[in-house]
Amino acid sequence: MAPLPGELTLSFLSRLAARYHLGVRDLLAAVTETDGRQNLAGMLYPDSEIHLNTQARERVCVLSRVPAAVLESALPAWTRAEPHAHYRGGPAGRLTRGEEAVAPWGPACPGCTATRTGRHMSARRYLTPGERVCARHRYWLMYLPGTSGLPVPLGPCLEVVDAQRRHVRLLRRSPTGAQAFEVARAVTGSWWDQPWPDEEHQWPTRLEATQPTGVNPGWWKVAARDLITYPETVVLARLLADRTVQERTVTESRRHLPYRLGELPGLLAELADQFGRPWFNHHLAAVAHGPLFTWAHSCVRTRAVSAPAAQKTLWAVHSAHRPRTLSDLLPHAPAADGTLPAAKPAGRLRGHSLQAEQAFQTGLAQAHAYHQQHGHLAVPKEDTAAGYPLGQWLANTRARHTRMPAHQAAALTVLYPWWNAPWSTLWQRTWHQALTHHRAHGPLKPARGFPTTSYSLGEWLYLQCTRYPTLHPEQQRLLTQIGIDAAAAAAARPRRRNLKASAEEALDHARSYAAEHGSLASVTSVTVHDGFRLGQWLANQRNYQRTGHRPLPAGRAQALTAIDPWWCPPWHLTWQRHYDRAQNAAAGRRLQAENGFNTLDDSGAADWLWRQCATYDELSEGQRQLLAGIGITPQVASTVRDYARSASKRPAAVVEDKADNAGRAAGPAALPGRRRTRRATEPTRSRESRSRLGHRPDLRPGFETALAHARAWHAEHGHLAAPRDTLHDGYPLGWWLFSQRNRAKDRARRGLPPSPHLTEVAAIDSWWNPPWDLHWQRNYYRARDHIKAGHSFDPAGLVPSPGTVLGSWISRACLQYDQLHPGQQHLLALIGITPEVAQARVLRAHPWRTAVKHAHAFAAAHGHLALPRDTVQDGFPLGRWLNKQRYRTRKTGPTPAAHALTAIDPWWNPPWGMAWQHAYHRARNHPQAPAAHRWLQKQRRGWPLLHPDQQHLLTTAGLVVT
Repeated sequence: MAPLPGELTLSFLSRLAARYHLGVRDLLAAVTETDGRQNLAGMLYPDSEIHLNTQARERVCVLSRVPAAVLESALPAWTRAEPHAHYRGGPAGRLTRGEEAVAPWGPACPGCTATRTGRHMSARRYLTPGERVCARHRYWLMYLPGTSGLPVPLGPCLEVVDAQRRHVRLLRRSPTGAQAFEVARAVTGSWWDQPWPDEEHQWPTRLEATQPTGVNPGWWKVAARDLITYPETVVLARLLADRTVQERTVTESRRHLPYRLGELPGLLAELADQFGRPWFNHHLAAVAHGPLFTWAHSCVRTRAVSAPAAQKTLWAVHSAHRPRTLSDLLPHAPAADGTLPAAKPAGRLRGHSLQAEQAFQTGLAQAHAYHQQHGHLAVPKEDTAAGYPLGQWLANTRARHTRMPAHQAAALTVLYPWWNAPWSTLWQRTWHQALTHHRAHGPLKPARGFPTTSYSLGEWLYLQCTRYPTLHPEQQRLLTQIGIDAAAAAAARPRRRNLKASAEEALDHARSYAAEHGSLASVTSVTVHDGFRLGQWLANQRNYQRTGHRPLPAGRAQALTAIDPWWCPPWHLTWQRHYDRAQNAAAGRRLQAENGFNTLDDSGAADWLWRQCATYDELSEGQRQLLAGIGITPQVASTVRDYARSASKRPAAVVEDKADNAGRAAGPAALPGRRRTRRATEPTRSRESRSRLGHRPDLRPGFETALAHARAWHAEHGHLAAPRDTLHDGYPLGWWLFSQRNRAKDRARRGLPPSPHLTEVAAIDSWWNPPWDLHWQRNYYRARDHIKAGHSFDPAGLVPSPGTVLGSWISRACLQYDQLHPGQQHLLALIGITPEVAQARVLRAHPWRTAVKHAHAFAAAHGHLALPRDTVQDGFPLGRWLNKQRYRTRKTGPTPAAHALTAIDPWWNPPWGMAWQHAYHRARNHPQAPAAHRWLQKQRRGWPLLHPDQQHLLTTAGLVVT
């Protein structure tokens, strides 16, 4: 007995048993009998399938008298699995069941079965989606769990037969037809599960026409889902697989990720037209979740490119969107009298665990509490609420919003419609600030520069007005709610800072600071007072006052003077700060100049006062007046100087108290008492003549020591490019060389001749102080030592390898050869790296540079890089290489080669298809050709659907006049 093509193995065995006038259980017992025992696992059901091992298959071949090769080619599950049976050895079988455990199947067409076998017997076959309809006998081959299937006559529904022909044509012509059908099946399945609109008449009519006699209508509505929706599924699959529809969807979105399907009216209009349902456009406009929205979202996000990764994303049907299997919805068939069986509790959706649902409910409760408090869910990612990481949870939920179950998305949408907006949460939070301001203070008045808002909010609003045409349509709608439409955005003016109010605020902070600290002298550029950057503002005012570049208003200068008369003294602010310190220390005390002010608690202030007395004659009149205010008169200063001349040194108590940190705190001029006294009292001594080497004689021994260490280091290593932390026999040679280089470079910057003593260092190593980075010089010496050690060195042959540290440096040096200093090029030539060698290494290490040269040559000849795939430029397959670069750039982002190609031709990798780009260049080069004329007419007709850059190219080339 011959099997049917694609028949289930158990179906074939059932027909074989009938030919022997046996029951299928008796035949299975005979096929799997081992030592008098039935070696069969599993339970036998009407929708079961069986897997046999080799010995059992041999027995079936003998019983059916059909060769094993014929059975293997006809029965898909014949050798699919080798079952593990109860008993070792001998024939064995295992029964399985279910739509997921077994591939999709259905009943064989009764007419086709009778024609092939000559008998009226039921059979079951594995069926692909395009084989569910028998066009010859007009049957829908329906799978029903727990049964052997149900052939449904399609006499009243010929549109299902016509849809099957279109389906087969789609699978034959489109490489993505099968994937598009799965997406379309998920879409129509989601529509089927929703309440049908009152305008829907085709599905109820079709459902009633195909309903078998005596079957419960509710049960039949669940079972006939795929049958009733099949024509619409095929139509939708053809639309989704159409590249023109995909590109039109991307263009219509203006490259904005859609928030709802209403932003794609062209796609909805096409669906309504193809389905013959004019009301579809309005019905689907508000959809913001589900398989169709996910497809449109992925289409815009991937730009509908043909890359494998993008196609995988485009045709993915997530578990939350897949139609529930009939095994879940119809656990049992209805009784013979049409009685509906008892329904089992609906199981959870596949792919969603109970723990995930509980976690979502926890996050939803936290989001509800946050929304009640703030009125939105635009939560920063790093924010936590009541110890719960709500910001991270919302960010994760937004990232998978297209894969969420419908009830979860609906719960969040009811709570806050903009929880998954395709723009930043910062934008949404700022919009809520503007909304609150709009409700509290009335209209925003864009034409007047948003005068009632704060400066930062006004700047943000003006920025949105300048970007209004490029904003997301939903962002524009939100701005309209606060009074900013297209006309208001065009008339908007920038937010003007109220300089007078800002100055008054700054003066208030200055008064508060002066009242707290006594003056403004201690204000530095980094001082912040009550959140206000007082230090920066006051530094700007002082700069304006001193330079006159931007004169201060008279009223502001008077206000600052009233706060602190010495807010901007003519001397350095450091002096004024020390004066304030001394004034605070001397408050309520009598200064005792005769004993060095040792009665002051602040030793730093005492040292500063001692120094002011010593240099009293050098002070300005204003400084003397300030010092007189704390008791330092000319007589007191003279007393201090007389005391310094008579005393050999400061009192011990003063020295002990002021020679440490307190003395240093007053400034670098706060020296120990003996040295300060000597400088104040002794006459200035003439400088001793310096040696010709630029050193004092007492420093010459130290220089000779350093020079000796430098010679020893050079003899050992061959250079003086020592790191800064180098120690040679305990001597800090690295720091010494570092200081000598800094002094040499400082003299060169000031235009002074080199110090004579440095010629001795240059005699040791002529490149001891190169004009380039010393790190480069050390790497050069590593390369030189590599060659001297006898290691292989072939820069043009990528030896050392670019993967090593030395090889990487050589590659960089070769890549930047033309930008190197002539001295660097000379050094590289000494180790064999000439310009030719450098170019050879670069081309070999970066093969794409050779290809870029060919691309540059092609562009120079033709003016573009929109070349066919089979183009060869001077023996190089440039067309294939450019296609690979386009694929790589779209998948992983711009590469160095992509940047170089963009510099040659900005449109070498356009966001639209290359066929359009080829046609554009043909029309630009030969605008009078008939083909170019027809193509341009087509572009004019579809002008609104073109990409803005496509419109720009056509208008700038003069091909289309707008």
